This record gives sequence, C-alpha cells and structure tokens, in this order.
Amino acid sequence: MNKFRALGAAALLMITPSVAASETVDASYEFRWKGIRVSSAEARATVAEERYDFSLNFRMRGIAKLFANGRSEVTARGRLGPDGMTIPEYYNSNGRWDGKDYDRTLTFDANGNLVEMEQDWPEKWLEEYKREPVPADLQRGPDPASLAVALMQARVPDVATAEGVKVQVFDGDSVFEYGMKCSAETTVLEESKHSVFSGPAHECFFEGKLVAGKRILTEKQLKKQEKERAKAEKRRKKGEEEKEEEPPRFWLAEQGEAGYLVPVRADMPTDMGRVLMYLKDFTVTPAVNDTVVTSR
Repeated sequence: MNKFRALGAAALLMITPSVAASETVDASYEFRWKGIRVSSAEARATVAEERYDFSLNFRMRGIAKLFANGRSEVTARGRLGPDGMTIPEYYNSNGRWDGKDYDRTLTFDANGNLVEMEQDWPEKWLEEYKREPVPADLQRGPDPASLAVALMQARVPDVATAEGVKVQVFDGDSVFEYGMKCSAETTVLEESKHSVFSGPAHECFFEGKLVAGKRILTEKQLKKQEKERAKAEKRRKKGEEEKEEEPPRFWLAEQGEAGYLVPVRADMPTDMGRVLMYLKDFTVTPAVNDTVVTSR
C-alpha cells in the first residue's frame, strides 16, 4: 500500500490551472522507470459557477506490477471560496491494491468540516496502518483531491516565492502539510517521444509534513524500525556517509489560452528507484451546459 507513494502525490498535483471560465481540463500522464512504462494516470478538472469537480484515475503498468499491482481512483466535489481555496462537500478514494479492495468516502458541511466518514478497508490494513486520532478541529478540508483544485488558482508569482505555497490536507485518518516551492526563472525541457511538451518550465519542489494522525506501529514494525536504526548507527560509526534521497521535483508550464499552470514533467523517488513522469496529453473543452460535469 505504501509503495509508489511519490507517484500518488505527484498525481494529485497533475492539474494546476487558474480557471476563469467554465471549462473542463483533461490531462493524461505516463510514469517511466529506466525508460519502461510503469504506470499511467488520467485527470479531469471542471470548474463552473464557482463549483468544482475533480477526478483522477491511476493504474500500475507492466513490470511495476511485480512491486505493487493495483489501481486507484479519487473524486471530489465542492465550492470555491472567495480566496480561491476549495470548500469540499464530497471526497471518495477507492481502488484495488495487491488483490485487496478498499473504499473511503468523506462528506463535509458548508464550512468544509467533516460530517461523516464511511470506510471499507481490508482487516489487514486496519491492523498494520493504525494511526492516532486526528483532533476534531483538524478534521476539515481540503481533502487530497480538492488540493489539486485549490492549486488550480495558482500563478507563477504565487508559487515562485521564498515561502512557496503550503496547504494542510485531511484524508480521513491523517493531516499533512504539503508545501510547493518553484523557481522564478525557467529551464528548458528537451523534446521527448514520451511527452507532448517541450520548452521553458519552472522547476518546483514538493514536500509533505505530518501534522496529525501519527502511525501506531505494531510490535513487528517497531522491531524492524529498531534494526534499521541500529544499521544506520553502525554505518555512522564506520564513518560511512548516509546517502540522502533527493526530494521529488517537477516542472510547471503555462498551457492553453488561459495559461493553465500544468505539471509537464516530474522526477521522483520510489521503491524501485527514480521514476520520471511525462505529460502525455492535454486538452481544454467548454464545460457541458456551463455546469460541473459529473466525475467519470
């Protein structure tokens, strides 16, 4: 379940335009490891009459199924506040990983506070991924999918600052503070047969910090953690330097007549090693009847 976490994080940031009109933005992506396609994702965001609808479908492909076989879908609906932030009404995360089905639905009140959570998770997951309770005052949106819509309001000057952008996200059992910081200057991405995009883009860094919902480790997990700590201590005493893993990087570029700020490429760590993400396709169409389209 925890494998390829970076891919999921990147997928939630795959559409970041600032929608002024009633339009639907579709984007598809491929993830490649050493040139081999390991996963794909399709995202759709529609904003109309200050309401939003978002959906994301993610699936492992090819050789990656040997490490983590599965698929996932997230959907979100809600309203846009005057500051461009999302006020969620509905969030759903479901899919199938390593032969196990899961489903979680969150509903929120008019202020974006959690009203109810329905969850159907495998018993093994409930045992292995226990977390401390999230305080009631932190059980509020945006949810992970609505985060993508909140970032739709961004422009380069908003994210290319010393502070960057930070948003707290509630997913039902934990709260993370996600941060994004981008360079004001652009770098040129070369043409690739895997992508429809090449040209100037802003390099960005993405990180997450747990705020609430700390993991409660089982006895087996605690023993494993202690072994890893002991090995790290031995390496330190031998004078061996710890290899620091590079954080995920991705590149944003303005696309379409409205100048949607879209992730066009990414480089991120996974259990398999570094994986590259490519923008495979990007389209913008008028929203149907000027209303939010139901998530597919």
